[in-house]
Parts: sequence; C-alpha cells; structure tokens
Amino acid sequence: MNLPVKNIKPFTVATIVTITFFAAGEQSIFAANPKQGKEQSMNVLFLISDDMRAEMNVLGSPMAQTPNLDKLAKDGVCFERAYCQYPLSCPSRSSILTGRRPTTSGLYTNREWFGATYSDWVSLPNYFRLHGYETLRSGKIFHGGIDDTEAWTEGGEQRIYNNPVNADPPSALTPEEWRIHFQRRMPNPSDVISNPRSDRWEAVEGEAARQLGDTRVADKAIAYIRQSKKSGKPFFIACGFSKPHSPLIAPKEFFDLYDVNNIPLPPDFASLPMVPVGFPAGSIRPTNADLFINRIASPEEARQMIRAYLACISYVDWNVGRVIAELDKEGLRENTIIVFWGDHGYQLGEKGKWSKAGSLWERGTRVPFIIFDPRAKGNGQASPRIVELLDIYPNACRFVWATSARRT
Repeated sequence: MNLPVKNIKPFTVATIVTITFFAAGEQSIFAANPKQGKEQSMNVLFLISDDMRAEMNVLGSPMAQTPNLDKLAKDGVCFERAYCQYPLSCPSRSSILTGRRPTTSGLYTNREWFGATYSDWVSLPNYFRLHGYETLRSGKIFHGGIDDTEAWTEGGEQRIYNNPVNADPPSALTPEEWRIHFQRRMPNPSDVISNPRSDRWEAVEGEAARQLGDTRVADKAIAYIRQSKKSGKPFFIACGFSKPHSPLIAPKEFFDLYDVNNIPLPPDFASLPMVPVGFPAGSIRPTNADLFINRIASPEEARQMIRAYLACISYVDWNVGRVIAELDKEGLRENTIIVFWGDHGYQLGEKGKWSKAGSLWERGTRVPFIIFDPRAKGNGQASPRIVELLDIYPNACRFVWATSARRT
C-alpha cells in the first residue's frame, strides 16, 4: 500500500490487515458512509492509557470497576483479544504511531527517537495534520521526552531524547555483561524500598487529588473539544493518561471502591520473580522494574499494590468519562470516532513479576482496545478475533485519505 503523502514508503511486510467487526462482516476499522457529504469530516478522539492491561469489567475482570470504558465498549466495538507489538512504552507507541513493527524499525528501548533514523516516516498525528486536521495533544502520546513535536498544531512539547535507533545491537552477552546486568542481587525485605519514586502507592485527597497529572490531561482535552466546537475545524485530539503506570497514585475515592481483603492473589503468585519449570531464563527477568524492585513481595503488600493498580484504572475510567461527556455536551459525539487503547499489558505478581518490561506472557502483551465509530454497523458487539495495535495506523490513514478526498 502506498499512502497518499510524499515520502511515505510502502509497508515492507503484510501488516495492513484490515481490522474487522466480527458481527458485521468484513469492514474497515473506520466505517465509510456514502451519505456523508463533502462538507462533513469525522473527528477523532484518541484515548490512551499507560501500562493498562486488559483489566476491565467488560473484558471479564471480576474486580475492575470501569463503568465509562464498559459503556464505550458496549456502544462501539470492543476487541477482546488485542495485543501490542512490544511490552515497553517507546517501542510499542512508536510501532503503533508509525505502523512499523519493532523488528522493522529496530527500536527496542525507551531512549530512541524513530525520526532520528527514519526521517521520511510520517507519524499518525502528522498524517492527520498534513491532511488538514487540527492535531491537538494532551498528555503522554509518544514516550516521555520523545514527542513528535512538529506533528501537532497545538500541544507539542520539546523533544529531549533524539537518539537514533541502535541499528546494530549486541547479539550476545559476555559472562561479565550478564553478571552486571542480569544477575539477581540479594533481595531486600518487603519494607525496604530502594526506588520510592516508582515503587509505591498513594491515595490522595483534596487539592493533591485535583492537581494530579491525569486530571489536568483530561481538563486540557476538554478545553480542546470546546475550542474545536467553536472553530468548526476537523480535529484529531490525542489524550494520553499516565496511569496506571507506577507510582500508583490516585484520588482516595477510587481506592475506596476496592476492599483489600477481597482482592485475590493470582494463582501463580510468587514473592520474587520465578521462572517456570521448563521455560528459558529470559522468560521472567530476575529483578522487577516498576514495583517490588529488588525486594520481596509479601502477600499482604501484594494485595495493597493490586488494589492501588485497580484504583488507578478506575481513575483513568473517570477521566475518560469526563472527556466523552464533553463531546456529548458540545454535540460532537455523532461526528467523532473514539479510539481507546493501552500501550501494553502488565503483570501483577504473576510468576513474581511486577512490570511489563520483557514480558511475552498473556498479561504482558494483551491490551484493551475499543473503537466507537457512530457510522459502524457492528457497534454494540464485541470481536473475539485476534488483532494487533499495529493495525490502527494503516486503517486510520485510509480513513484520512478518504475523508480528505470527499472534502475536495
């Protein structure tokens, strides 16, 4: 497929698999409406959650309280078996937002900027911008410090990391490199926290709750919606929430939704990272990266952490509900496609892992993925088919090209 923008290369692998709505038959991820006139364009609200695994009530979670996301899933199409391309933020987001797999780009770390190596690649928000959309950014879209600044008509931030992709990573480690990077240190007791910036949870109230980052991210997205209503211009609003990424901080009211005494531990819970019998050593990293970093997870504190993770998911759900409510208030819901996705999964003590990094297990790669297109015939029904987030880019570009052609 050659996309209709100069300097976009054809895809090199057969990845442009049109996501289908299972109940409605073969249909693009974004529905086409033959009755849509030249004067009308569909807007896009692009909602993202950081480190959110497929932990929603509508996806079968017995614990998660996610009424707004559940409603969005029931109004639109919920993809029950959606997977990321890589269980780490920058590789996953770069893949989704450029339409290239990590195996194509070679991007596998959180400090590499795809544009430094592939200057002719056009990111998804930039594609919308080049086709006449207002591209408005709030929160984390690309990885922190690695924004595609020029892609946004408003909200872009200065890029901190401009490192090119490491095109020749080492294929093997010497014994000394292994000892330095992978050998497990003696774990600390449960109450000895070596990285309090990440390895903690907190329930906040009052002004501290009102000033939380994700609340302000939603506020900014709401302001963009009001602004776009006044301007009348087609918009691509990207709203990226940082939770439930650690540290697990959320308003106390969301912690109160969960009784820690009723939270079960996973069947394969372990107090330290444990490689299952018969699996390679790399299947579970010896030290956690986010929570319980080089310390023992007691069953009691593990339940507290799981409760905090669920509270953060409910906090994201509340913010999603506020943003969508503003669409309704401004009368834009029927002219806006809403997409919600998580950048990768997460393990909450399964096999002793409290992170996503390096996890190729189901919990580390399966993600929430919902699309509401008011024109779609498949709305209201879930799709059990396996899909990948990589499919968003080519389908969105098809949609933009088609709607741009109708406007001309």
